[in-house]
Amino acid sequence: MRGTVGETLERLILLQIGAAAATRDRVQEIVDSLIEQGRVEREEGRTVVNDVMNRARERSTGARSLVDASVQQGLRRGGFPTREDYEDLLFRIEQLEHRVRMLEDRPAAPPPPAGEPEAPPGRGDAPETPPGL
Repeated sequence: MRGTVGETLERLILLQIGAAAATRDRVQEIVDSLIEQGRVEREEGRTVVNDVMNRARERSTGARSLVDASVQQGLRRGGFPTREDYEDLLFRIEQLEHRVRMLEDRPAAPPPPAGEPEAPPGRGDAPETPPGL
């Protein structure tokens, strides 16, 4: 059974964390062995462990960036909006809601005096222009 994209990403991250922890433990074991054998000094061993872990973090960051880019590309292909698209739509909705509130708060136009026909909408008091002119 297939999991959701979120579950898959969570598993990838957990695997990455586990690999990093296992890597650090394994590197530490090797360095401890070298220290016991007298091949390296303790301080030099710490430096080696830190260097290896820093390189592993850099690679991890690069891998994470590739995964992020792949996910973003997949979402775009699937027709999902980007965060920017989403925020633009929210902004437009807020503007429209504001305009509607302004129109709802506007006082209604007074009714025409008795006996006068109601003017058609949008024509106002402008003189009528004969057709063709």
